[in-house]
Amino acid sequence: MTAILLCGASVFTSCSKDDENKSENLTPAKLAGLWVAAYADDKTEGDLHWTRVVEDFLFRGDDTGYYECYLLDGNQLVGAEADRDNDETHYTISGNTVTITRDNSIVMWTLTYADGKLIDTDEGIVYQKATTEQQALVEQLYNDWQGINSGTKDDGSTIKTDVIDRYTDEPARVRKR
Repeated sequence: MTAILLCGASVFTSCSKDDENKSENLTPAKLAGLWVAAYADDKTEGDLHWTRVVEDFLFRGDDTGYYECYLLDGNQLVGAEADRDNDETHYTISGNTVTITRDNSIVMWTLTYADGKLIDTDEGIVYQKATTEQQALVEQLYNDWQGINSGTKDDGSTIKTDVIDRYTDEPARVRKR
């Protein structure tokens, strides 16, 4: 009789935990922060070859954020498909589903929240809240990407900088009012 009661209690507890996981709704507070996926991906496109990809989403509490995708050959950054300066996003939450839209395009992701992870079921990519090491890696990749894309010369006639002034190529010109 004791064995039957213990078995019955075990089944009840197991079902109870399953029900908790299914009914746990995602909130902006749970979602807020940096989520990272890093995985092997050996590809070549044109002159660009990479062996690893680091993707991340930053979710803010106000339904905004950004998406980044960095391409690495070993530990060396070789390219980026998206970065925080160009890929602002908005998101909505419905139950355990996050729908993400890029501001500069119609690209959308749908991620499912389960067991503390965000899962892109279409691509099979799993994002987790970033550890301190992953946060440092993402910041380093962003800084490296910024360094690659600023302060270098093209054909010698133009210096690439972060300056956005439309008249910097002709400093003597008086701006129209």
